[in-house]
Amino acid sequence: MTYARFLGIFVVLPILFLLVRYRRTLSWRGLAPMGLLLIVVYAATSPWDNMAVKWGLWGFDPERIWGVKLGWLPLEEYLFFGLQTLLVGLWARDRLERVLGRKPVVQEQKPVRVERALGPREVSP
Repeated sequence: MTYARFLGIFVVLPILFLLVRYRRTLSWRGLAPMGLLLIVVYAATSPWDNMAVKWGLWGFDPERIWGVKLGWLPLEEYLFFGLQTLLVGLWARDRLERVLGRKPVVQEQKPVRVERALGPREVSP
């Protein structure tokens, strides 16, 4: 299986599913924080991943990638960084919205019976 096919089946299809499922609650304003998250992910992941491939810790089969490389990494690896972040971000955003957006359930309280002291006329001799 090629890297692109893997991304399509296991990352892009779930993203599309989440986009369709949560389409009523998604907004550009709600998705904006993911843009910042993507910047952080690329800035943090790209350098060490490039070094690891350069040093031979792992590699990519040339027959399973498109052949376009940026540094030591194939384009599909960079797509994986962003798509995986988007997938987890969409899921987490929805879960947080559901948890934080719920109003606490107020249980109906039963009337409390208040005991009071009896007056002198209410006491029998």
